[in-house]
Amino acid sequence: MQRSHALDGLRGLAAAAVAFYHAILHNDLTLIDRVLYLPIQAAPDAQHVLAKVALTIFNGETAVFLFFVLSGAVLSLSLQRRDSGNFLATSWVFVRNRVLRLYPPLVVCLLLMFALSRFDLPGLPRWDARALLDNALLLSTPMHGPSDTLRAEMMAVPLILAAWLLRRAFGLPGLLLAFVYTVLSLQHTGLLFGLPSMHVYAMFFLGGMLAAEPSVRTMMQQVPPRSWWLVLLLAVGGRILLGHGAHAALITSALCCAFLVAGLLHGQRGSLQRLLEGRFAQALGQVSFSLYLYNVPVQFVLWGAWSNSLAWPQAYPVTAGIAIGLLSLLITWPLAWASERWIERPFASFGQRRQPSPERVERAPASCRLS
Repeated sequence: MQRSHALDGLRGLAAAAVAFYHAILHNDLTLIDRVLYLPIQAAPDAQHVLAKVALTIFNGETAVFLFFVLSGAVLSLSLQRRDSGNFLATSWVFVRNRVLRLYPPLVVCLLLMFALSRFDLPGLPRWDARALLDNALLLSTPMHGPSDTLRAEMMAVPLILAAWLLRRAFGLPGLLLAFVYTVLSLQHTGLLFGLPSMHVYAMFFLGGMLAAEPSVRTMMQQVPPRSWWLVLLLAVGGRILLGHGAHAALITSALCCAFLVAGLLHGQRGSLQRLLEGRFAQALGQVSFSLYLYNVPVQFVLWGAWSNSLAWPQAYPVTAGIAIGLLSLLITWPLAWASERWIERPFASFGQRRQPSPERVERAPASCRLS
């Protein structure tokens, strides 16, 4: 299957939404309990309603959910394309490529943050070597809070491989069974061994794997192209009427995000696809990972040098957050471009060059084969 530029554009817009989300909430953390976690019908006045709408449009949590669905879809497509028939060889390549994809850009970003903190720049704490090491290994995230999502990406690796085995053995019903298992883990967190937040995140990865299934193509082709706008609206705003942690809201988000990704991947091309394939969305999509990483230190500096010393960001947190978010994206752009060009791309290419040869696959013992 050819690369889906619409999915690239969606990933880019999601990364931008995270930047605005952090910028808004930094100005007034009470918005989390007063606005974000409450359904819109509980808003006491018009100002709270407008804040709720803004935090819905720029909802970083929904953006992260989309990241996980996109990861599940892209990784499933990768497994479909590169499955050697040998489970151990396929798993080794899969894990190695995930490490090469996620860790090098993160480590370089953390090293930059650590170096800048030595200069006592406003807004940047002075981190020690232990914080750097813990964050670089994703044991915890004391320096770069949003990198917690990368920890979830790594924790999802065995889950995705296990779901892939079920898919190989039973086809689509096997994946559906794995998805149901992750839904049940919302209530019974022990089903995922108590891994941090995975009882929430897991069904989004599995939803992405379902979205990538070739067998859903025919169904997606029957959906009118304009319908994907409605699905996007439900994916972004579907939780606006429900409480933040309601299981029904989370399941609805997972299904809507998976349906949206499946539609963009397999469905008829419409106006939403054309928008996501436009220059602006594609430019964001190309550098989305590094944009997500480097926007954090940039916002630290902007907060320390500017917004923390002014009164109006606290008085008008949404307006100020949008302004700061836009400024941080403009500043982050060249850093993200450089990281994608000289860090992400070379390490990803290195992983692609070191695929197992057909001869090694043929020599693998039958007991290690997937089928």
